[in-house]
Amino acid sequence: MRKLITFTLIILIFISSISASLIPTRDPYFDKDSLFSSPARLIEESGTIPFGISVNAFSAVNYLSYLANPSSSLSEASDYLYDEMMNGDLAFWQENYSKLSSAFDFDSSNFPNYSSTLTEANLAQIKAYLSSSYYKRFNDAQRASIVIGAMNGTDIFTSPDIPTMHGGVDLALHMYGGVVYGNGFGWQIRSNIGLLGDDNMLKSDGTSLLSADIRADIGYAFHLLSDRFTIGMSLELGAYAENSLINSTLLASRFSGDLGISEPFMLGLGFSANFGAMYRLNDSLAFTLDVVNLASFRKYTMMDLTDFVSFDGFTSNPNVYYQPLDLILRAYWDQGPYHVTVEFGDIVNQLIWMDKAHSSLFEFYAVPKVYFSYDISEDLIISTGLEYSRLLFGVDYKGFSAELYTSLNKLAFGINAGYEF
Repeated sequence: MRKLITFTLIILIFISSISASLIPTRDPYFDKDSLFSSPARLIEESGTIPFGISVNAFSAVNYLSYLANPSSSLSEASDYLYDEMMNGDLAFWQENYSKLSSAFDFDSSNFPNYSSTLTEANLAQIKAYLSSSYYKRFNDAQRASIVIGAMNGTDIFTSPDIPTMHGGVDLALHMYGGVVYGNGFGWQIRSNIGLLGDDNMLKSDGTSLLSADIRADIGYAFHLLSDRFTIGMSLELGAYAENSLINSTLLASRFSGDLGISEPFMLGLGFSANFGAMYRLNDSLAFTLDVVNLASFRKYTMMDLTDFVSFDGFTSNPNVYYQPLDLILRAYWDQGPYHVTVEFGDIVNQLIWMDKAHSSLFEFYAVPKVYFSYDISEDLIISTGLEYSRLLFGVDYKGFSAELYTSLNKLAFGINAGYEF
């Protein structure tokens, strides 16, 4: 334990010397419910998982509709764009003329073409063209292509007033295995591969994340002062590969059939440390307080897409990325076949994000969470829960688990299924 604390302090001192380049980032596969995120609980657990696998699929209906019929799904966005273009003044068109005119490439022979600075007379001709053509001559597919063209290169779809195409896509494959020995010590290795989508796919400055990683966790817990009070610490080492997918490129890939990858790959190494404490009041009730991502840093190098054809070396990324820490308070109540967990968290990390990214808003419904499970038999467990504005329903039978969940603030559904061998 002393060596672990010393190692963490050395890393913190090193990181503090380059703090000018620290950038907050989100870990798409941070598991707040893992024993290694609440390491004091290791003192009461034991078991071996030679190999476990789970698959997760979640999406808002908006985005699924777009994938099924992209042209008609962008009708609200095309209406918004038409209003912006018709209401745009001369300064607006002088700034956006080049990109907007290229969005009308399928009708370039009719779109008013000007090589010099626009005038009020030119603006009147452009708006007359839009009035006579946008809805009267163009079909849904053509208007959709104009929207995607406008998203790629203009700031029109960065306004808070833009329409919403709910995404929130989460497609992931998780593989893991490990041992908790029953004396407070445990380890695991896990790997994640998946796609995490932006909440609003119409934000032209928004991105989705394609990522893969492999992580190793080790943790230890021990009683302090009495058998009722336990503290624990865990350390995670990881290797990561990520690629940011720009929303407009990802939407355009539905028309073109491309993968939607246009940005360099980021390859990195990192570590994360968690600390936790648990107080057991009696056999039925226990409380934990965890400091997650107490120290969590990553360093990346970049690999351009052209390197897959002709490799000329990695490109250094000068930044150091960190996951904002958080405090998670939980109460565990177990009485016979009934199990209840009440949790409060995601306060500190949201405040950090609001300070670092001023566009971030505090989400109250991310703070409280509650879970309930019932042991029907030794092999069969049913469960339900409420977290992050999602309602969960699950079943666990002899190592097989399945969970259905739905979002309460948008029309979205998901399923998670897994098996432990």
